[in-house]
Amino acid sequence: MRPLHILKYMLVLCLLGNVLSCEDSSVKVEMLAYDPISDEMIYKVNTVETLADLGKLEGRATRLRGGVSIILDYLQEEVRWDRVGTPVAFSAVRIDDVYYPTDFDSLAMISVYYNIEQAMLFFESIGMPTGYLGRLDTYYRADVIEKMDPYIPEPEESVDNAFYLSISETDRGFYILPFAVEEGLINGVPLSMNPGVIAHEYSHAVFQESVYDKLPGYGIYMNEVNYGYLWALNEGIADLFAVALTGDPNFINPSISFRGVSRDASDVIIYDSSFDRNIINASQESFDPYQIGAFFSAAVYEMARRIQGLAADGPEIPKKGYRHLVAKATYNAIHNLGKQGAGQFEPADFFSYFVTQFEPGQASIICGVLIERFSIYYSEVDGCSAI
Repeated sequence: MRPLHILKYMLVLCLLGNVLSCEDSSVKVEMLAYDPISDEMIYKVNTVETLADLGKLEGRATRLRGGVSIILDYLQEEVRWDRVGTPVAFSAVRIDDVYYPTDFDSLAMISVYYNIEQAMLFFESIGMPTGYLGRLDTYYRADVIEKMDPYIPEPEESVDNAFYLSISETDRGFYILPFAVEEGLINGVPLSMNPGVIAHEYSHAVFQESVYDKLPGYGIYMNEVNYGYLWALNEGIADLFAVALTGDPNFINPSISFRGVSRDASDVIIYDSSFDRNIINASQESFDPYQIGAFFSAAVYEMARRIQGLAADGPEIPKKGYRHLVAKATYNAIHNLGKQGAGQFEPADFFSYFVTQFEPGQASIICGVLIERFSIYYSEVDGCSAI
């Protein structure tokens, strides 16, 4: 990733003005977007479709808030608010019909809103009802302190992260933590400007509403192993939805390089008994959901890739069509999981709901991937038993 020089450009815009008020629901804004071909951030004009107040960055997709401070106290198992935050102020200059942000924070904030909007519109395109999640707040540059070690009395604030947090049924939102920016240079794509990262977090909100909130036994009757499997699925399909939206199986790499479990959905991951041993032997605090989660996303990505090959001798179908087809089946599958009942869940359950949504030829391809990568539990996938 090449460093991004922004200061000179921003200083020029700041001289032009910084007062903005707008009631349009659809506006054109220049923002930074990652270009995978050049491996650089480039300036690009995008149309933001759902804003009600551009000056405060409020709209149907989300509402941005600044000045938030919370403590995630894992020792006491509670979340404490120090500051609840206030509306943000977006600063830009309008030239013709395009708004140009005049400072880095405005640039980052409009990127956050746009990427959340794109995730929302993507989910609506695959079947999510309009207004399904309500309007969740986004806390920009949130000060987040995590207390998990009793021997560190004053832990440092977290940086360079983005997450969705459900504190209660009415207190939920997205958190964009401060960036580590030195001397006007950004090393890597900021998380708020990575559409795949934001889609991943939005997917967690959808999973919360569709699965966790619908399981009567969730958090009460569910044992740790079943909880771990469900947690892994949550992470896996969040990656999968991000891949479906962006078309990039390694969407997270420009922002975060992993030394542990790979998050590249194009990897070949074979489910074996060690996955189960890890979840059975690990405590809830030490369990890593990304091992099994990466299996889910890689398996479904390969299914989509092979289904796409069906068009070789037939009418040309855009790649986006296959990504939507698989994403819609995944969305429907997690809804069925939410109706499953007592909170018992194993990996084969997801594929049982998933495969039955495809016509026989496509279902055969999906089951072929499961034979290769999920052989130890293939017989438990209901939709493949008749193939």
